[in-house]
Amino acid sequence: MHSGKGYRSGKKGSSSKSGKSKNMKELFNKKLQICMKAYDYKDETKDVKGKSERLSAINELQNLLQDQKSVQQLIIPNLDTVMEMVEKNFFRPLPNIKKSNLAFSETGIEQEEEVDPSWPHVQGIYEFFLQLIINEAADVKSLKVYVTPQFVQGFLQLFDTEEGVERDYLKNILHKLYAKLVPRRKMIRKAINECFFTLIHETHKFNGAAELLDILASIISGFAVPLREEHVVFFKNVIIPLHKVQTCAEFFEQLLRCSMLFLTKDRNLAIPLLEGLLKYWPFANCVKETLFLTELQEVLEVCEVEKIEPLIPKLFIRIVKCIGGTHLQVADRAMCFFENDYFLSILRTYKDQTFPMLVPTIVNLAENHWHKILQESLVALKTILKEIDSFAFDDALKQDSKSSENFGLKQSSEHRETMDKKWEKLDRTLKSTQAGYKAPDIPFSSSKLIMEYNSLYRKVYDKEKFMNQ
Repeated sequence: MHSGKGYRSGKKGSSSKSGKSKNMKELFNKKLQICMKAYDYKDETKDVKGKSERLSAINELQNLLQDQKSVQQLIIPNLDTVMEMVEKNFFRPLPNIKKSNLAFSETGIEQEEEVDPSWPHVQGIYEFFLQLIINEAADVKSLKVYVTPQFVQGFLQLFDTEEGVERDYLKNILHKLYAKLVPRRKMIRKAINECFFTLIHETHKFNGAAELLDILASIISGFAVPLREEHVVFFKNVIIPLHKVQTCAEFFEQLLRCSMLFLTKDRNLAIPLLEGLLKYWPFANCVKETLFLTELQEVLEVCEVEKIEPLIPKLFIRIVKCIGGTHLQVADRAMCFFENDYFLSILRTYKDQTFPMLVPTIVNLAENHWHKILQESLVALKTILKEIDSFAFDDALKQDSKSSENFGLKQSSEHRETMDKKWEKLDRTLKSTQAGYKAPDIPFSSSKLIMEYNSLYRKVYDKEKFMNQ
C-alpha cells in the first residue's frame, strides 16, 4: 500500500513539475510575441493597453536575465525566437528626428528637440540584448550562428540614427560582440570598412561615424606589431580618405585618435598620412582647416626629418597660405607651428627651400597685417627667422618680390589648368561615346561664381543680382 501510494505520489509530483515548466515556456513565448507587435507610437491615444503590456513584457524579459536558471532553461533553448524578436525591434525605418546643432548659449533661444516616441519601447530591447551578450550562458557557439553578414550590415546601418543614446547602445553592443565572437571579428571589420567606403565615396554624412571610430580605436590598440598588410591597406584606404569627407569635423577627434594609434604601431605611415592631409586640405572651411593644422603638427612630430624632404614645398606653401589667409583663427593656429622645436628643426634643415617661401610673406605681413596682436607675433617670427640664419634671410628678401609673393600660386595655377584640360578631354570623350550625356555643372569653373552654389550666400547673391539689373 505504502509502496504504491509513494509511486503514485512521485508520478504526480513529476507531472506537476513538467506542467509548470511547460507553462513557463508558453508564458515566455507569449511575452516574446507581445514584444514583436508593432504599434503607432506617434499617436498616444491608440492601443494604450497593448503598449502598456509590451513595456511590461520587456521589463519581465530583462528580469529573466538576472536568473541564470531562467537563462539556461528558457532563453538559450529559444534563441531562434529571441533573435527574431530582437531583429524585428532593431531593424526598422529610422525616425526622422530633428536635432539642433546650436546650443542655447549660441542662439539665446530654447531649441525644442523632437524625441522619438518609440524609443522607450526600443531601449528596453537594446538593454535586454546587451545583457544577453555579456551573459556567460550565451556562449560563442550559440551566438555566432545569428551574427551573420546580413545581421552586422543591418546593425551598422542603425548607427545613422539621430538619437545619441541609441548610438551609445549600438556602440556598446557591437564592441561586446567583437570582443566575444573571435570567429566573427574579420567579418565585422569588413562590414565597418564597407560602411566607411559608403561615407567617403557616396553619402558624405553618417551620424554614427564617431561611435564606429571609437570602436576602431579599441581594435587598433590591439593590433600586433608589425602590422598585417590588411591593416595597412585599411589605414591608407579608409582612415586617410576619411579626412576629405565634408562632415569630417563631426568625428575629427576620433579620427585623429585612430590616425595617431596607427602611427604608434608604424611610424612609416606618417608620410602617407602627411601626403593625404596636404592632398585633402579643406577649401573655404576655417573650422576644418584649423583641425587639419592641429593634426598636421602632431603628424610632423612623428615623421623622420630626412623622409619629409619631398613634401617640403607643398608643406610650407600650405603653411604660408594659412598665415597669409583672411581668417584670423587659421592664421593664428598656423603661427603655433613656430613654437614647436621639432618644426623649427625641419625649418633649419631645409632652410634653402623654406626661407624663400616664408621670409618675403612674413616680412610683408609683419609690416602690413591688419590685426595688431597677430602683427606682433609676425614681428617676433621675423626675428626668429633672422636669428636662425641671417644670410639666408637676406638672400630670400633679395629675390624678386613679385615671384616671391606668387611662390606656389603659379605652380597651383598651372596644376589647376592641367586638371581642367583633363576634365575637358574626358567630357569630350563621354559626349562622343554616350548618347544623352550632359556635362556636370561645376561650381568652381572660371565662368561660375561659388556663391551661386552656396546656400549660405544664396539670398545675398540673389538680392545683389536683382539690384544690379
